[in-house]
Amino acid sequence: MRLSDQLSRLNLRQLLAATTIPLMLLAALVMGLVTAWLSTQEVASHYVRLGEQMTDTLASRSDLALLYESGESVADTAASLLANPLVMDIRVVSRGGKLVYQKDRSNKNAWQYPKAAAGGKSITETPDAWLFTQKVMSAAPPSSDPLSPELALLSSASSEASENLGEVHLALSKEGLSQARRNIFFSNLFAALGFSLLLVSAILIILRRISRPLEMLATTMHDARLGNLGEPAQLKGPREIQEIGETYNALMQNIREREQELLELNQHLEERIEQRTQDLQTANKELETFSYSVSHDLRAPLRAIDGFSQALLEDYGASLDGQAQDYLDRIRKGAGRMGELIDAMLLLSRVTRYEMQLQNVNMSELASVVAEQLREQFPHRAVEFTVEPDMRVQADPQLLRIMLENLLGNAWKYTAHTTQPKVVLDRTRVDGETVYVLHDNGAGFDMRYAEKLFGAFQRLHGKEFEGTGVGLATVHRILQRHGGRIWATAEVDKGATFFFTLPKASE
Repeated sequence: MRLSDQLSRLNLRQLLAATTIPLMLLAALVMGLVTAWLSTQEVASHYVRLGEQMTDTLASRSDLALLYESGESVADTAASLLANPLVMDIRVVSRGGKLVYQKDRSNKNAWQYPKAAAGGKSITETPDAWLFTQKVMSAAPPSSDPLSPELALLSSASSEASENLGEVHLALSKEGLSQARRNIFFSNLFAALGFSLLLVSAILIILRRISRPLEMLATTMHDARLGNLGEPAQLKGPREIQEIGETYNALMQNIREREQELLELNQHLEERIEQRTQDLQTANKELETFSYSVSHDLRAPLRAIDGFSQALLEDYGASLDGQAQDYLDRIRKGAGRMGELIDAMLLLSRVTRYEMQLQNVNMSELASVVAEQLREQFPHRAVEFTVEPDMRVQADPQLLRIMLENLLGNAWKYTAHTTQPKVVLDRTRVDGETVYVLHDNGAGFDMRYAEKLFGAFQRLHGKEFEGTGVGLATVHRILQRHGGRIWATAEVDKGATFFFTLPKASE
């Protein structure tokens, strides 16, 4: 499992502790190590200064030993210096290279002392010790009397001349530094660990004070997400935590009030739905009664008007002048027109109330059948029909056929005055959706009146084209019931294009 996945499973306190405590421990350890290193550097500087002081003391008391080339006069000084256990080797060497005095505690006798620098002192460092070298100078040139060399030491201190008598060497062991380093390291380490434990304890207390109320809030919010709003969260802690709790409680109170309002609204809505359902059922019954009335009660007078008009023409046509016969023809045509409007109105009503049976339908085959029926109905018309094959949709076959009869019949009608009439039904893709397209090269229409196109009893053309103004309204109603939509573009005398959508057939 990845680290990010493991961290995502921790709660807030565990996550803060898992990230903060290791960083604090690491910071304390680094601080302890840096402090130990700085302390050991200071200890090392102290030992170097100690070695320089011892070398100065040895040099100041080795002049007689070098003058007489005898180590007895420096033995007491060397013994006092060797009382320090860190002093490993002391040497006094004349300028001629003669070893006047030596005391090597390490028995190595292989110390590689540096040459004295121009200032008279040199220090070098080895893995085991610091090695100091210092020249011993006379205050004035030695006397010409070899039997009284001490006169050189009694010369005036103001004399500008001085002479090198020899060198002193001192080896100071690093054993003390190593022990000091160990002591300093462990003491600093223990101090850092103690400080870290105190810091971790303080962090845990702070985290508990901050995270515990947040965990309580998270638990309350989780219960609220499950639908149990419960009691308000009483959070104690820093001011910011209390403000979060107060804000959450105010939000929950608002939700409870809204929930109560929704319950009341739902109750009222159910009552209203029940009332509307009853109203709709009553309206449907009235519509059925009206449809029955239209189909039976209104048709009888129309048939009487048409029948008696025809009887007048047949029985008394010879005695009627031309104007009277024209009046009777108009009466019959009006009655026929009224019958067509009644049929269209009944069809629109049936389409609205019809119980659909959705299934996979090959719209291409159905459109070809409708086109063939139009050719048989109007054999004198030569209209070129083009239908894209295998266009399948999820629809009610009866309603789909009525829709195609109206759409194709509309295209057939408005290409009547076109020299080479053409009607094309195909499909395209618009924004990932299948859109079916019916195009004709007929009369078209003015797009300024496009919003009236799918309204019932709305016509955009005059008497030169027959119709009731209900066909496209029926098409629009059928597509709405299938969850589709329809729109159109056109140009006068250049044809019209209808776009419509239908659910795609299931695989």
